[in-house]
Amino acid sequence: MRLKEKTHRKFVEFFEKISSMYHGNEFELAYSDIQRETGAASVTLKRAIQSLAEDGVIEVHPGRNSRYARFHYLLPIKSGEEQSSEVVLKESQNLENVYNEDKPQSGSLLTINEDVTELTQLVDHLRRRVRNQEMAIALLQDRLAEIEDKMRKR
Repeated sequence: MRLKEKTHRKFVEFFEKISSMYHGNEFELAYSDIQRETGAASVTLKRAIQSLAEDGVIEVHPGRNSRYARFHYLLPIKSGEEQSSEVVLKESQNLENVYNEDKPQSGSLLTINEDVTELTQLVDHLRRRVRNQEMAIALLQDRLAEIEDKMRKR
């Protein structure tokens, strides 16, 4: 069963982005993080990973437990220069579309405000995740300290 082109492209772009963050090295990700970033259902996620592995886009190896996997992106990563030229091209096309339409600039301001709102929500989400992870680490450290105390008493 093949993926839709849009879904396939979304996963390829995601793995390319993550791979570029890790400078082309192998990396470990939680399936839930991939699902959150791509917005895919768990069944779609599994199909997409299997499809990308079969197509030779990624290599998949078991991770530290069943919720994680180690990935290696096999395709060449677009250089920053190529990506920036694509971004400039897309932005210029967007500007042309804005100018070609006889809309006042309030439309473009509205889209900017929506983008800022979306980015603010993403930052808040990341802050909550970091805070949750900090609390989990603190609990683990407390538990470790208790265990160490019990070991010293013996």
